[in-house]
Amino acid sequence: MLCGAPEDLVSRFLDTETDARSLIVRVLVAARRAAGEGATQDEIIDFLDASFGSFQMAQHHNGWQWSRLELLAALADLKEHGLVETDAKDVYQLTRLGRLAGESATEVQSIIRLVDCLGSVQPEEINDPTLITAAQTTAEMDQVHFPINKKSTQKEPQLWTNELRGQGVPRQLLSALHKGVSAAHQATLRAKKAVACLMFVSGQPISQIEATVTQFGGASGGAAGPIRGTANRTSDMLPTAARVAEILHPTLDLGDRVARLTIRLTYGIPSAAVELARELGSELLRGDYCRLV
Repeated sequence: MLCGAPEDLVSRFLDTETDARSLIVRVLVAARRAAGEGATQDEIIDFLDASFGSFQMAQHHNGWQWSRLELLAALADLKEHGLVETDAKDVYQLTRLGRLAGESATEVQSIIRLVDCLGSVQPEEINDPTLITAAQTTAEMDQVHFPINKKSTQKEPQLWTNELRGQGVPRQLLSALHKGVSAAHQATLRAKKAVACLMFVSGQPISQIEATVTQFGGASGGAAGPIRGTANRTSDMLPTAARVAEILHPTLDLGDRVARLTIRLTYGIPSAAVELARELGSELLRGDYCRLV
């Protein structure tokens, strides 16, 4: 540590996967913390120009500069989805949705996707299956591995969508599963993960759930691990999905619903076992809870 050569500092502010919308939200969070107010369009761009990331990009790429059109498009998208707003002086401020995006660990694009899928449904349609399905549209859930047979382009997509429809998931939300996909099978995976979570909290034996989700192949090593992993990550994303729903639909209060559903996803148990799980937690196995129910 004392004698070795220090490593170069490399900014991750502008790596290849950087979302301009995330940068803008970060700038507005910083402006709000520093001065208690927002920033104009020019101030946002000036702030980004002064960043260490911009300095390094200009050093390594001669003639590099911000794409003003890209930044303006990102600002417009944030405003369209209700994450930012402007006042009479054209100063951009974060809204409640924007503050949620900027102050939580959730990707900005995930908040935007949740706005798209939850803003179009009625408050009374937002139940457990709806929240679980909405969570699958986030960038974080897209990163969770789950087995699928990519060659099954007809039967498998239809099965999971029909299952969600039978669970009362609104049509608009089923359509939202197809938005922002980067691969042909991604929408099917989102629906399949949602169904796996719903089966996991229904009390079905894990072997039965495995048989169902692997009926089309694509899971040579089994599916118990991915099922539990998907349920756990979904429980992580539920509070954010519920908060977006509450902001979009002010009459909603999803606190108790989310608390119960998080417990169910954590232990894979039906609703009837929630109170017992609150007391005993992992002292009982999933099979114990299901047998008691």
